[in-house]
Amino acid sequence: MNATALATIMGVCALPILAGMWFAWRARLRRDRAVPTGQQAPVGRVIAEIPRISYISTTPAGAPFERIALPGLAYRGYASVTVRTDGLTVTVTGEPSVHVAAADVIRTATARARVGKAVERDGLALLIWRSGDRELESGFRALTSADQHTFTTAIDQIAAHTSDTPRPHPADDPHTTQEDA
Repeated sequence: MNATALATIMGVCALPILAGMWFAWRARLRRDRAVPTGQQAPVGRVIAEIPRISYISTTPAGAPFERIALPGLAYRGYASVTVRTDGLTVTVTGEPSVHVAAADVIRTATARARVGKAVERDGLALLIWRSGDRELESGFRALTSADQHTFTTAIDQIAAHTSDTPRPHPADDPHTTQEDA
């Protein structure tokens, strides 16, 4: 068998696989398009700005390897995050901005792995938030430990100020966000 015939056979075998992946991703985009996110950009006082942080993925709480393809958070890339007293804005490069109201912010956590990324222990910062009746976890990888500290401190600050009802302590939460817990 010559190289051309082998390449043709490999291409014929790979084409249905690639087509299936493309159709599955399109279906996921359609499915998750209806997940509500904040429409109003926060206008409160700026608590922190992280101009360059790596956005990894958004997953349902407790399911770190099941990607949610929200508009604006469907693709991995560099992002800028602005945390204000009344919410936060995440803008992934090339995507529309996503606004999360402070009332929807639950807390932060850390993780070792998410769909699309595995790093050292506690190397990923998680934003845990609500979208409608779903609890979601958005993973970020800061470029420096100072940026990660700024991110988690700012998120925890707005989560603490919006708490009208007591929130469960992470140890009491049935959804673990640390894969090695």
